[in-house]
Amino acid sequence: MLCALSVRKLKPGTYDDFRAAWQPDEFPSGLRRAYHVRDVNDPDVVISFGFLDGDASDIPAFREEVAAEEETRQAAMAQFVDELVVDGLYEVIEEVVPAGR
Repeated sequence: MLCALSVRKLKPGTYDDFRAAWQPDEFPSGLRRAYHVRDVNDPDVVISFGFLDGDASDIPAFREEVAAEEETRQAAMAQFVDELVVDGLYEVIEEVVPAGR
């Protein structure tokens, strides 16, 4: 499984506009679920992450699949972002589930 993860410091009060710009016209085929989470102490710090089927060997194909739209999407989001802290694609190496859950 892969995890796409970005941490952004948004310009104050721009979450709704950022969220609209973030939305792709079509989600990648392997995307299972995506989340946006907000820092409880600073609502302008937003972490976006999603889980995709595949492993590290699938990263080139994933990047190729989203390439046509990704540059436009990133440019649309950029106007609402003060700082891009982290942005990457990661391989999930372990899932930790508490006993009994």
